[in-house]
Amino acid sequence: MNAAALRVLIIGALTGKTDAAGRVYSPRDWPTSEDMYPAILVQTPFDLKNSLGRNVPQFTTVTTVRITGRLQELDEVDQDNGAEKAEVALENLREQIERAVINSYELTRQTQQFLQVRSTIDVNAGGEGHTAQLLMELDIEYYQGPEDFYPIDTTPLEGIDVTIKQPDGTPEVYATFDLPQ
Repeated sequence: MNAAALRVLIIGALTGKTDAAGRVYSPRDWPTSEDMYPAILVQTPFDLKNSLGRNVPQFTTVTTVRITGRLQELDEVDQDNGAEKAEVALENLREQIERAVINSYELTRQTQQFLQVRSTIDVNAGGEGHTAQLLMELDIEYYQGPEDFYPIDTTPLEGIDVTIKQPDGTPEVYATFDLPQ
C-alpha cells in the first residue's frame, strides 16, 4: 500500500456512489464549468511515516486524502434561494462521500483506520449562480513494510573458502564450497 494506491481506492469507492456520478478526477487541473457539476477531485498531498523500529523498513503511515467537491446552484424564479440550495446539496454530497469511502470494503480491508475526517463548506455567489465547494481531508492509517520498498542491493554469496593458519603462519585452504546460483 502507498499513497498512489490509496488514491486509486478512494476514486473507485466514490465513482458512481455520489451525485457526482462518474465525475471523480485525479489528478486534474481544477477549472470547471457549470455542465461538469457536481464534480469531485481526489488528491493525496500529505504522507507521514512513523518508524516501527530500527534497521527494518516498517512504518505506520498516515496519508491525508484531500477530496474536493464542487457544485453550482441557481436561484429559483422570484426566490433568492441559490445559496441555501447549494449549502444543502453540499451537505448531501459530504454525507455521500463519507458513506462511500468509510463503507468501501476494499479500502477498509487494506488500511488500519480512518484516523481523522475534517471537512469545510464554502458557498460563493461571485458568479452566475452560487458556486459551492466542499473540502474534506481524511487521514488514513496503514502499515508499510519491507515488501513496500525496493529490495536492498546485495552481492550474492557465490561460495565459501575455509582457510586454516598453520603453526608456522602459512595459510592452508581447508575447504571450498561453491554455492549454486
